[in-house]
Amino acid sequence: MNSNSIRLYHELMKKGWIDRKDSSAVWNCAEDPEAREELEQMGDELGFEILQAQDRLYLVPTEENDLFMKNNVDYRSDIKATSEVRARDLYLLNYFAVYVLFLFFRGEGTDAQVRDFITKEELIKEFTEHCEDVTKKGIDGDDKKEDFSENFLMLAEDWLSKKEGDETSRRIEDRYGVVNKIMLKFRADELFYEEEGGIIKPTRKTKDLMPYVLRKDRVRAINNWIEEDRHAADN
Repeated sequence: MNSNSIRLYHELMKKGWIDRKDSSAVWNCAEDPEAREELEQMGDELGFEILQAQDRLYLVPTEENDLFMKNNVDYRSDIKATSEVRARDLYLLNYFAVYVLFLFFRGEGTDAQVRDFITKEELIKEFTEHCEDVTKKGIDGDDKKEDFSENFLMLAEDWLSKKEGDETSRRIEDRYGVVNKIMLKFRADELFYEEEGGIIKPTRKTKDLMPYVLRKDRVRAINNWIEEDRHAADN
């Protein structure tokens, strides 16, 4: 095997990406066609894809991957969860995380990003309005414009039952607590960061990868994962 491909894989395993400015010597390995080809062959076997976004190279797990994907134990560790956090709370956090991504990236193609930042206060307000909309429409009736599964309805009701809480809360019973816990997860995965005043912004990694995530074939794969998770939750 090409030594450059081994070096590339080793560097990518450290944090999931390589930056030309930070690692010019390693980047030279990425410009070796043989090394890139071998790395892509490894991806076919191990369940990952290599994505280049300007002067960064990312290792992105695919749905077949069973090495890099995190489980609930990892999730709990990332959000510093206590025993009070139930599996249902993790589902709400996932739902909330997807909604945050939707707020920032609901455009198309190169214009996928539609906003640069949001405050925690605005985020809570918008998600609350979304959950109120879900509960008003429910899961039955011919006049509703959208379909919501029973699980999403329960999660929306769970959010609406929570108190606002203090801005620094980490309690899962508080809305601010949910926001602060998901920010722990976002920081662990380098997806969003927080500036002074509770301003939330996407990282460069997120801005680089979201156009890839929103490709039609990826959206189909994500929908399949959600459908499988929904059936698992039902059972």
